[in-house]
Amino acid sequence: MSTGTPTPPHDGPGAPEAGATAAGAPTAPVAPTAADPVARAASEVLGGPAGRHLGAGGPWWAQPLPVLVALTSVLVALGALTKHHCRAQGWNTPDQFVHACYSDLPVVYTSSGLVEGLGPYAGTAPLGQPPVTAALAWLVARAAPHEVTAAAQRAYFDAGAVVLLLAALATAVAVAVTAGPRRRWDAALFALSPLLVLSALVSFDLAGVALATAGLALWARRRPVGAGVLLGLAVAARTYPVLLLVALALLALRAGRPRAAATTVLTALAAWAAVNAPFALTSPGTWSAHLRDALSRPAGYGSPWLLPQLLEQAAGDAGATGLGAGAVTALTVGGWAVWLLLVALLVLWAPRRPRLPQVAFLLVAGACALGPAFPPQASLWLAPLAALAVPRWREHLLWWAAEAAYFAAVWLYVAGQSQPSRALPPELYALLLVLRLAALAWLAGSVVRDVRSPWRDPVRAEGLDDPAGGDVDRAPDALVVRVA
Repeated sequence: MSTGTPTPPHDGPGAPEAGATAAGAPTAPVAPTAADPVARAASEVLGGPAGRHLGAGGPWWAQPLPVLVALTSVLVALGALTKHHCRAQGWNTPDQFVHACYSDLPVVYTSSGLVEGLGPYAGTAPLGQPPVTAALAWLVARAAPHEVTAAAQRAYFDAGAVVLLLAALATAVAVAVTAGPRRRWDAALFALSPLLVLSALVSFDLAGVALATAGLALWARRRPVGAGVLLGLAVAARTYPVLLLVALALLALRAGRPRAAATTVLTALAAWAAVNAPFALTSPGTWSAHLRDALSRPAGYGSPWLLPQLLEQAAGDAGATGLGAGAVTALTVGGWAVWLLLVALLVLWAPRRPRLPQVAFLLVAGACALGPAFPPQASLWLAPLAALAVPRWREHLLWWAAEAAYFAAVWLYVAGQSQPSRALPPELYALLLVLRLAALAWLAGSVVRDVRSPWRDPVRAEGLDDPAGGDVDRAPDALVVRVA
C-alpha cells in the first residue's frame, strides 16, 4: 500500500480530469427524458421527450421546483389515501396490518404521555424516540384531543400528516438544490418515489430526513455552519445522519480541505449537544432509552439477522427464537465496522474522488442492511441520497419494486403474530426480505461501479465534478491510497 498526491488521470474518453472546473459547462437543467433511456421511453405516453418549450425559458409551472412540489404533494396525498381504512375504522390489530395502513403516529399518541398533555420526556418518551422527534410528536399532540379515542387518534394522525407533507416538500427542494442547477430534475427520483406513498406517513422519520437533506443542501452551497446546525438537529431526530458527517470527513481528507468539514462537524456536535443536554440532565434514563434499545435487542423485521429465526419457523419450530440479542449486537457492530472500513478505502483508493452523495449513500445503505432492524420507513433515509448518488431510473425502478413487495409482505407477516390464519408464511417473508436486501445491494453496486469508472456516472458525464461537494467540489486530491 502506498500513499501520494498524484493528479488523477483521465477517467475515460472525453472525461475531465479531477479538479477541472465546470466553467463553460451548460447550466440549464437537463431533462430526464433527454438523458435517461428509461425516462425517454416512458415519456412516449405523454407525447415524447421534453422539447425546448419546457426548457429553461419555458413557463414557470414547467420548471423543476414547481413540478417537484406538485409531484411530492400528490404522492404523499396518495399515501394518506392508503391509510383510509385505519383512519375510518381505527388502528386495530390485526386489521391495521392486513390492510397495510399501520402508522406509528397514533401508537405514539396513545402509548405515551402525549395523551395527558405532558412534555415529550415526562413519564416515558414516545416509543423511545430521540429528542427532536419526541418534541415534534409532543407539538403535534397540541392539535389533538387529550383522550384515548378513535377520533383523537385520527386528529393526531391528520396533524402529523400535514407536518410530514411539509417535511417531504422540504426534502424534495433540498435534493434539487443539492443536485445543482444542471441536475435539478434528479430530484424527481425522490418526488416520484413510491416510498412516499408507502412509508411517508408510517412514522416521523421524514422529519429527520428533511433536516439531513437540507443540511447537505447548505453544505453544497458552501454554508458549513448552517449545514452543521441542520445536520446536528438531524442526528438529534434520527441517528443515521451522523454517517453524513463521516462522509464529509472522508472526502475532506482525500481533498486536503479539512477546515470547512471540521467546522460543519463541530457545529453539528454543538447543535446536537444543545438539544440533548436538557433531556440528558433532567431524565438521563429516558433520554438514552433509544440508544440502549438499538444496541441490545434481538433481530427485528427487515434485518438479515432475522433469517435464522425465519428458517427455523419454516422448518416447523413454533418456538423458534433465532439469534440472541448479544449475537445480533456483535454481528451488527462488526458488520458496521467492516463496512465503514471498506467505504473509507474506496474513497481514498478510487481513481477519482467519489461524489458526496455516493459516499453518504453507501454508508447509510450499509447501516440499514446490516442493522438489528430495517423497517420499511428506514428506506426513506436512503431515498434522497439514492436520487443524488444513482440518477438513473432503471436502478430505482428495480429498488422500488422490491421495496413495494416487502412493504406488503412485512405487514402480513406481522399480522400473523396475532391471527395465524391471515399470516404470510415465514419462508415467503424471508424470500422477500432477501430480495429487498438484494435490490439495495444492486443499488450500492451501481454506486461502486460509477466510483470505479467515473465516466459511467451521469453527473460526471455532464462535465461536472461534485455539485453536492461544497468545499471539495473541483478540489484536487491531496491523499490517494494505492493498493499494490
